[in-house]
Amino acid sequence: MTRGRRRAALRARLERIAPLVRAVRLVRAMATPLGRGRLEALWHGARLYQPATVTRPDRHPALFAYVAALLGDRADVRLLSFGCSTGEEPLTLACYLPHARIDAIDANPACIARAKRSARADAPTIRFACADRPDAFAGTRYDAVFCLSVLRHGDLEAKRPPTCTDLLPFARFAEAVDALDRCLGPGGLLVLWGCNFRFADSPVAAGYRALTVPGQNAQPGPFYGPDDQLLPIAESSAFLFVKAG
Repeated sequence: MTRGRRRAALRARLERIAPLVRAVRLVRAMATPLGRGRLEALWHGARLYQPATVTRPDRHPALFAYVAALLGDRADVRLLSFGCSTGEEPLTLACYLPHARIDAIDANPACIARAKRSARADAPTIRFACADRPDAFAGTRYDAVFCLSVLRHGDLEAKRPPTCTDLLPFARFAEAVDALDRCLGPGGLLVLWGCNFRFADSPVAAGYRALTVPGQNAQPGPFYGPDDQLLPIAESSAFLFVKAG
């Protein structure tokens, strides 16, 4: 058998077992509370972005410290952590900005339940909501919005397909940042880390300017354009933006 035929045969085998692989992933997801929470969110029609719930405290210290310095010690600062997972991000923000009032949103009800248990005594200034849109607290305008490793899909990073349409199209990214923009007050800070898209390609980007964060590494790709096609760039240093006043 030639090498080309062997490859074709291997692809055919992989295509046959793909449904089994998806079934195994589903069973594994249901075996954990967070996985069952994700399935519950999907069942109730939530529009999810990032399939994973992995997070950790103080993931980006240089970024958090820089934003804290920009916001200063004002007592009326309001922050939004969109896609907060199990709450480590808003708890970290509460350490950097202890006087801030923080809203934290995630579409996974199990994540929100765990986050509430963690923050009940340690951070009374945090309020949580289970939602898939950033306007869960209607009418609230924020001084800074954090959307970290949310507008991405793990399979895009792992497989780097030529198009993102089937996993997370650019239109959903543009819709999300438009919703985030509506929650942000004039002069507010928009933090978009770990996205599979460039904010500069979105329609609302014209109302912002990028800031450089000292000591913060560039975010790695892959990145996809407005046409859902893979872009030939490996990283981007644009992830913190200030809204025109």
